[in-house]
Amino acid sequence: MTQAEKDVVEHVLASLAISSLQSGIAPTNEQVAHHFELSCEEVGLVVTLESATRIFNCVAREIHKAQSVLEFTGRATDQMQ
Repeated sequence: MTQAEKDVVEHVLASLAISSLQSGIAPTNEQVAHHFELSCEEVGLVVTLESATRIFNCVAREIHKAQSVLEFTGRATDQMQ
């Protein structure tokens, strides 16, 4: 994965997190695509099918990890009460 692709992943994850926190709901596929497009423009990445695939796979892995951490944290909080 190139540095530009890693930068896009960081931008996408940050903007999706902010959007989700502000709206209180998970983003739609259209919103994810919009954040992806904006992030690519910000970084200056000309996207190929291969780079888009790498980026979306990485974003999906990071979201899955975050969901696992939130679930774990939620269970820990429930046990403390």
